[in-house]
Amino acid sequence: MQTKLLTGIISHILGRRYYANIINTRGTAKCELACFIFPTKGEAMKHRDRLLANMSYQYVETVSFRSRRDYDKLKPVYRETTLSSRHENK
Repeated sequence: MQTKLLTGIISHILGRRYYANIINTRGTAKCELACFIFPTKGEAMKHRDRLLANMSYQYVETVSFRSRRDYDKLKPVYRETTLSSRHENK
């Protein structure tokens, strides 16, 4: 019980812990964050395993960060852009 309370207080003050993978585009000196944020290290490691099999990107490392924003509760927002709507705006 005390562990959950302490974890809740730390999450509120410092933010929740998230993980992201840094990748390198093969053949270049360009490193960047992969476009995914993971709530657990296990999920980030599964993504790392998929990256290791990828021929376009090379896995560099997994980094952790804290944020007060709850990324688990965000819902995806999709833009509806179709060819017909582009022509209607012209």
